[in-house]
Amino acid sequence: MSEQIDSALRWATEQFNVCSESPRLDAEVLLTVCLKKPRSYLYSHPEQSLQASCWQEFQALVTTRLKPTPIAYLLGHREFYSLEFDTSPVALIPRPETESLIEQALAIISENKIQRVLDLGTGTGNIAITIKKLCPDIKMVATDIDPSCVKLARHNATQHQVEIEFICSDWYDKLAGSQAFDLILSNPPYIAAGHPFMAQGDLPAEPKLALSPGESGLEALETIVRGAPAFLMPGGQIIVEHGYDQQAGIAGLLTQHGFENISCTMDLNDLPRISQARLIEKDGVTA
Repeated sequence: MSEQIDSALRWATEQFNVCSESPRLDAEVLLTVCLKKPRSYLYSHPEQSLQASCWQEFQALVTTRLKPTPIAYLLGHREFYSLEFDTSPVALIPRPETESLIEQALAIISENKIQRVLDLGTGTGNIAITIKKLCPDIKMVATDIDPSCVKLARHNATQHQVEIEFICSDWYDKLAGSQAFDLILSNPPYIAAGHPFMAQGDLPAEPKLALSPGESGLEALETIVRGAPAFLMPGGQIIVEHGYDQQAGIAGLLTQHGFENISCTMDLNDLPRISQARLIEKDGVTA
């Protein structure tokens, strides 16, 4: 007897219990890929038998998922802020919590005369592309240290038909000294290298360079905040994503390097995730 949709889903869900926070959803998404049908089809045809080729393809996807391989890498895309971005193992998978950074950036852009924006560590390009898509009149520059990420981000920008200047750079290193921005954004690596979280879930399959900057987890954030004044216009602003337990550390860095009006926004899980600040001006000159 051939495998049916409902039994195939039960089997895969049981397999995914050891590696996923959403085992049933993962099973359903992968089976829709094999069937080339929407998820609603699984519920309306639970007793339909799978063709042998479909069942074999599904088993292979389940095996790959268990390595683990994130669903976003298996599918080759991920939704972020209602937009779809191509993904690959070279870049961090866009996270829902980073949508809070987008919200804060859009608020600043709408309330200020923002003309030039810099996105540091762009990865898939999801932050830069989303903001450029929604604010087409701004000049957007985005950097990443990995040429493969820059290539992926450029591809995603082309897919979304937005013009962004992508630069392969270790944070600010390859930016021209004359460039000045009104707003700097970043979702940098911020997990401490030895943190047990690095071994959990799908994280072992994602690029370590995009997850952890070093022993403390603050190394990249410190580089970004320390370098920001040289690349911001007077009164320019910065928004960074960070770990839920790093709010005080980020506030200290921002204060130390000449920022004021420091605030922190909670993410979708009500955890402190996005900090923003304005560069202090003294007598019309940036501090």
